[in-house]
Amino acid sequence: MTLPCIPDPSSRFGLAMLLALLPACAPLPPAPAPVPASQGQAPVLRPVGRITFIEGPNAFVDRGNHGAGQPAQLGQALLAGDRFYTGPGTRMKIDFWNGGYLEIDENTDPSLFQDLNCLVVSLFRSGRIFIDKSDACVESLGTKSQQFSKVAYSVMPAGAYLQITVVEGEARTLQPAPATVPAGWRIDLTSRGLLGDGRAYRVPEEAIRQSIGWTQYYRNQSRSTPGPEFPPFRFPRPQYPAPGRDQTPRSKR
Repeated sequence: MTLPCIPDPSSRFGLAMLLALLPACAPLPPAPAPVPASQGQAPVLRPVGRITFIEGPNAFVDRGNHGAGQPAQLGQALLAGDRFYTGPGTRMKIDFWNGGYLEIDENTDPSLFQDLNCLVVSLFRSGRIFIDKSDACVESLGTKSQQFSKVAYSVMPAGAYLQITVVEGEARTLQPAPATVPAGWRIDLTSRGLLGDGRAYRVPEEAIRQSIGWTQYYRNQSRSTPGPEFPPFRFPRPQYPAPGRDQTPRSKR
């Protein structure tokens, strides 16, 4: 039995009809939608900084935060998602590609990643960091904050709370509650809330120095460059008349 939509191809007319009706009888399946080039490919990891200073023997980089740290190398590039950490007696400094830098104290373990326009330092469960950068974000112990200029962060003993000390500029807490911290002020917070009365508080200059005394920034600031040495200037000694002598000029004879 010949199918109604398929004419007899033995005749010229039937062949022509077959070619004309073939698309209607057996339409081709629709072409699959184009697959974006980024689908199915590994994300491109771009450097976010490089190590510019290592002090001590216990500096490590865990590429991609996979749990396998390798000794850090001076000049080594750091990618988004890398974890880098220090052990006892070791400090590191990382310069960001887009300006600013980060210093980490001993026994500190942050990582870096880019979130929209903010470079995020996913901080540590212990230790201290100092960041000199405008518009950087910090996450630690379930808290989030954003900074503008120079700020020190410390995880207090046993991870009880995070302490933020603003050296210059300003910082703002975002989570668990918003607050503004100006230069010379400090705030303490946990994932449950802001400690104390829920606001920042002013601290003396000595407390600021203590919070950054371990950093290169502080050591460079505290160095005083001696001024050039000039020979001492001596005023000419005045010539006083000898006592008992008449200094009135005699008239010419």
